[in-house]
Amino acid sequence: MAKILSDRDVRKAIGSLLIGADEDLLNPNGIELRLGRAVRFLATGEDRQLEKGTFLRVTPGETVLISSLEELDFRNDSVSKVFPGSTLMGLITPTTTMMREGIAQVTTKIDPGFRGVLNWSLRNGSTQDLIVEYGESIFKLTLFLLDADETPEKAYGERTRDTYQNCEGIARSRRRIPSDIPKKNVVASSIEKLDPRKRLQEAGYPFNHIATELTELQGKFEVVSADVRVLKDEFAKLDTRLSSKIEQETSSLLGRISDTSSNILQKVESLLADRTEKLIGILVAIGGLSAAGYTALLKSAPNSVQTYVFLSVAVLALIFVFAFSRFRDR
Repeated sequence: MAKILSDRDVRKAIGSLLIGADEDLLNPNGIELRLGRAVRFLATGEDRQLEKGTFLRVTPGETVLISSLEELDFRNDSVSKVFPGSTLMGLITPTTTMMREGIAQVTTKIDPGFRGVLNWSLRNGSTQDLIVEYGESIFKLTLFLLDADETPEKAYGERTRDTYQNCEGIARSRRRIPSDIPKKNVVASSIEKLDPRKRLQEAGYPFNHIATELTELQGKFEVVSADVRVLKDEFAKLDTRLSSKIEQETSSLLGRISDTSSNILQKVESLLADRTEKLIGILVAIGGLSAAGYTALLKSAPNSVQTYVFLSVAVLALIFVFAFSRFRDR
C-alpha cells in the first residue's frame, strides 16, 4: 500500500532524489520547492532568467510558467538506492502563503521515473503586483512511496510520448493542433450571446464594482449621445438655412452687379460715341482750315473761291459738332 513519507524519510531523499533541496524547508510530510531560474511570460512569449538577488513580478491577471530550483530524480534505479524495492511519485500543491495573496496555482503530480526540473503555471488573480524572489518557496512536494505491486509497468520516460523527461528550464508545450481547422469542426460557446456586464457582476469584487461603474458610465454616455444628436440636427438645419440665404444673397448681388455693369457699358459707349463725333468734326474743321490756308498761301487770290469753300466747310463742321453735342447733352 502506498505510503506518504514523513519528514524523516524525505530527509533521506535530499541530495540524491531531491537534488538541490534545502533541509530547512522540510514539512511534516513533505518539503517546499522554490522558484528557479527560468521564467516564461505566456502573454508576451518572453523567456527570462532569474538569479540570486532578483525578483519576479507578475502583474494582476498575468500568467507565467516557472521552473523549480530543485531537480528531481525519480528514476527506478535512483529510488531503489534509497528505498529498496520501491518507487516514488509526488504531489505538488501550492503553499497556503501564496493562496492567501490571491495567487492561483495548479496542483499536479510527478510520475515514477521522472527526472528533471519541474514546470508550473502561476496566475496572479489579485489586484496588485505579485513579487516573488528567486529561491523563494512557492510549492509543497508530498512524496508517496509505492510498493512493488503499485509500481507502474512502465515508468515515466520509457514511452515515446513522455516528452518532458530530463527537463531543464522551461519546456514548451508539446501539444500540437492543426493550423487551419474547418469552422464546422470547432465546438465552442455562443460567446456573442453573453452579457459582459452580467459576467462581471458574477465575477465578484472588484469586477462587480467595475460592472456597476461601466453601467452608470454607459447611461451617461447615452444621454450625452442623445444631446449630441440633437445638436447635430440643429447644426444641419442651421447650415441649410445659411446655405440658402447665402445663395439668395449671392444671386441678388450678381444681378445688381450685372445691371450696374450694363449701365456703365452703355454710358461708356455713349461717351465714346460723343467723343468720336466731336473728334471727327474737329478733324474736318481742321482739315478745311488747313486746305483753305494752303490755297490762300500757295495759289494766291485767283482761286480765292476755293479758299472760301474750304473755310465754309470748316465753319459748318464746327457748328455741327457743337450743335450736336448740346443736343446730346439734353
